[in-house]
Amino acid sequence: MVKSKFKFRMLFVIALMIQMIVVPYRFAAAEIDTSAPSWMLPIDYLAIGDSLAAGVTPNNELGKGYADFLAVSMMEIGALKTYNKGFSYPGYKTTDVLNDIKLNVTKDIQGIGFEEKTAKLQQSIKDAEVITISAGANDILPHFKQDPTTGKAIIDQKMALTTLQQVGTNYKSIMAQINEINPDAQVYVMGYYNPFPYMSEDLQPLLKQLLDMLNKAITTGLVGTQAIFVPTGDVIASDYKTYLPNPGNIHLSEAGYKKVTEQFWANMLPANTWITGGSLVADAPGPNSVKLNWQPASDNVAVTSYEIYSGEEKLATVAGNITTYKVENLTANTTYVFSVMAVDQAGNKSVHNPIISVTVADSSTPTPILFSDIANHGLKNYIEHAAVAGIIGGYPDGTFKPDQNLTRVQAATIIVRALGLKTDEVAPFGDIGNYADKTKADINAAYKYGIIKGNKGNFNPTDLVTRAQLALMIERAYGSITGKAYKASTKAPYSDFGNYNAEVVNAISMLHELDVATGFEGKFMPSSSTTRAQAAKMIVNFISIFKQTN
Repeated sequence: MVKSKFKFRMLFVIALMIQMIVVPYRFAAAEIDTSAPSWMLPIDYLAIGDSLAAGVTPNNELGKGYADFLAVSMMEIGALKTYNKGFSYPGYKTTDVLNDIKLNVTKDIQGIGFEEKTAKLQQSIKDAEVITISAGANDILPHFKQDPTTGKAIIDQKMALTTLQQVGTNYKSIMAQINEINPDAQVYVMGYYNPFPYMSEDLQPLLKQLLDMLNKAITTGLVGTQAIFVPTGDVIASDYKTYLPNPGNIHLSEAGYKKVTEQFWANMLPANTWITGGSLVADAPGPNSVKLNWQPASDNVAVTSYEIYSGEEKLATVAGNITTYKVENLTANTTYVFSVMAVDQAGNKSVHNPIISVTVADSSTPTPILFSDIANHGLKNYIEHAAVAGIIGGYPDGTFKPDQNLTRVQAATIIVRALGLKTDEVAPFGDIGNYADKTKADINAAYKYGIIKGNKGNFNPTDLVTRAQLALMIERAYGSITGKAYKASTKAPYSDFGNYNAEVVNAISMLHELDVATGFEGKFMPSSSTTRAQAAKMIVNFISIFKQTN
């Protein structure tokens, strides 16, 4: 009995010693750092829409749709935080999507990264950095039928046209709702393909006409919004037998959904919504040199160093607590592409790194290329001036979108930031509650200083701003800041004042008199929408004159 106890104790001691050796080894192995530093901001992705987003297969089974493959693409580059396609439902029309948003419906989550089982749509929209929508086909399909006897197409053209107009109207309302809830969301809307490529050739012209009208209705509804239209018609038509393998079913194969995913990804990836905007910037401290400044990268342990590159050439390595580097001995009339790579203690290096292009001019003053789409724009200098002054910014994909129309909230924000206006008071608007705090602060200041007025308790932030309305905002800003209203000495010589009241005429005349804005061929075009580029010009000129006279 004693021997048995001794033997048992010895075995216990040996086992304990083995555990003491093995367990630390396991912990050590588990603690090996394989996570690379990153500038990534993991995103929440929300898919809204019909059966194509839900993932219905050619056999009418629920599988993987384009939204699922987009989520996989985001995961592969480490950019996905959460993904939910629970608000995508087979048979959904644009009306269904709009009603779901308005009613703030609750549905089961179908996706990745959630602990909860259900979600409310408005909160999901508010949380999302990226939103995709596919809706519209189910609106028009009921109006297209084929006579089983003759094979001829039967379509109620009057109802079809009415429906298509409603599709455009619904999309405008959908985007207004999304913009009110989350104006910073990147929204991508799917265009449609021909779902009946196997039908007879004599029906194809009619099908093409309907398809073109549907996509036109969708794009019309997106005008003036941040949404990007993603065409899919041509790529699916290029090999429809592969992408639409079942002649009796309108749903895509897995290859078809992946092809649609490629179209979305081609629009999403350049936008880099998941990389911190302004991660790398440049200024010019001296001749033939440029100073690079970057935001710190994040890491699961710590960033120990940064490597600075000019093209493929590594210029230097600096410590992880340093976020600036001066590049010298640059050549005039030369464009340089600089990038920064983060490195951690384990030697892991960041993959997606911030990049900036810098051109050194004849004056030996490096000038950052601010936006990729303004090089040949007539108002390029105004745009750059406004951007450098922090009055109006660009988009995550490096563009400015100079010809995109301006909304009321954007116009108010631009003027407030240009003048540095602030207030602790709250504007009495019932339709700005879902905007970011910074944007609400700008609206509050614009109301406080009389730059904007509401309508029946609302601000209508997503409405487009006409040239006359922007002129009026600028005139009110002048009067509020100086304490005296501006009275134009003469009426501006424009022939298209029409029935505008005296206040609007005076505002436009003020801009003409101060050379803030000019018309074209004797017209001011007061009812035309204001583009971002035009707004940049007006505000830059106004601020320049305002500083001279005050």
